[in-house]
Amino acid sequence: MSDQEYEEQEGLEEEEEYQAPTFEEMMAARKLTVEDIKEHISGPVVSVIVHVIILAILSTIIVFHPPDEGKNIEVKEVVVEVKPLEKKIEPPEPEEPPEETEIDVETPSPDVAETPSPTVEDVAVDAPNQDVTVPNILTVKPSNSALVMPALFGGRSGSGRAGALKRYGGGRRTERAVLKALRWLKDHQNEDGSWGEGKPEDHPALTGMALLAFLAHGETPSSTEFGNTVLKAIKKLIEFVGPDGNGVKGGYRHGIAVYALSEAYACTKIPMLESVMNAGVTRLIAGLNAGGAFDYGYKHGGRSDMSVSGWNYQALKAAFAAGCSAPGLEAAIDKSISVGLKQTLYVQGQKCFCYCSNGGAQQGPKGTMTAAATLCLQLFGAGKAPQALAGMKYLETNEFKMDWHNPGCSGWPIYQWYYETQCFFQGYSGKGGKWQEWNKMFSRTLVHTQESDGRWDAPDGNESKHLPGLNNPIYSTSLCCLMLEVYYRYLPTFKVAHVKPAASADGGAEGGGDDLDLN
Repeated sequence: MSDQEYEEQEGLEEEEEYQAPTFEEMMAARKLTVEDIKEHISGPVVSVIVHVIILAILSTIIVFHPPDEGKNIEVKEVVVEVKPLEKKIEPPEPEEPPEETEIDVETPSPDVAETPSPTVEDVAVDAPNQDVTVPNILTVKPSNSALVMPALFGGRSGSGRAGALKRYGGGRRTERAVLKALRWLKDHQNEDGSWGEGKPEDHPALTGMALLAFLAHGETPSSTEFGNTVLKAIKKLIEFVGPDGNGVKGGYRHGIAVYALSEAYACTKIPMLESVMNAGVTRLIAGLNAGGAFDYGYKHGGRSDMSVSGWNYQALKAAFAAGCSAPGLEAAIDKSISVGLKQTLYVQGQKCFCYCSNGGAQQGPKGTMTAAATLCLQLFGAGKAPQALAGMKYLETNEFKMDWHNPGCSGWPIYQWYYETQCFFQGYSGKGGKWQEWNKMFSRTLVHTQESDGRWDAPDGNESKHLPGLNNPIYSTSLCCLMLEVYYRYLPTFKVAHVKPAASADGGAEGGGDDLDLN
């Protein structure tokens, strides 16, 4: 069989195998299709039935309650007999208005150690302002309470300094200069806690000035950076003054030492300081002469020296505010104001203050002494007295300049600028007027003339002549640092209350502070 025949035979066999489906087979195929349809639609039908059943069950659970129909309410009228009260009820007494003096100061707890003094970078000069009203010094009664001094030294805390710097015109540059000065003083403190070289009798005054600069910045023995420096200085001043108060040669040296000890006690309340402060102030009071002033060696002749008196007046102020219990302290302050500053040392014809008064003859006038006397009146709360106002006018007219290279100032420029800076700050309450002009002038001058190591050297004059060697920069740096701390050292006095005059020895009144409102 050929290949072609073979293929034709194979094709015939294939054709013979294919047969059309029978009727039964077609019906069977149709029946299967219907079953498939039923199988595909059974799922959805069951799902629908189940959902209907669930909805029916839910409808039986959720039952709608129609609102209750209104009910009949029976109202009965009751007659109540009102009887008058046997006793009339008095309205409560109105509360007394708060005092005008408000203090917004951080008061540290006596049981908590002082926080470390911040560095320049930590001082937020743009912190919120703090308004601190300071009472007249004579209205602050002696007290051992640690709460006495916040009213007067409220600007010395970290936040207090920040607010005062912003409010009164200081800033980062002035604070940077202050810290550099304090670090220089720290590095040049003697091992025994004092400052100075050469004549030992000058060391109490230099030590007192340096310690005042640290205290003005809020530094105490618990301060991190300067605590040991302050502690050593306090111990040395206690040693200088002695338990009987007679350890320092009288005059300005003793006044400066007692001034610093009084502030140290006010800021720290170290018990050992109190007895030495009281002894030192007792001696100081004994040195007050008949003219209401002081002389070298606390002599009781006819001479009254304003330079010596200035430091002793400030010491009286600081001791009184610290709670000193020395007998006759208030009377001494009153006599200093009414006799010494308003009469003995005031040059009526020239409306300024003299350097000294000797047997009624006044020597002067002196711009330096006018600045010192005016500040003392301000710190005593008599800043609006005619003598203080005249002193301010004299300074503005005749002494309103600060030229480091051509200072004038009676040969004692730093000494005069120290007092003038405080005068203008207190006189204008730290804002407006001549204070703004002086602030720009003095702060720029001091910042630019400070040496890179943090010290200042006095310009040519009596200061550089009378303070040779290391004593010159110790003195100059202490006073310049105190000037740059003016923004928070003694906050401006806004109100002066009436002061009852102290009785004199003959029973008469010697006069007191002015009844003035500085608001």
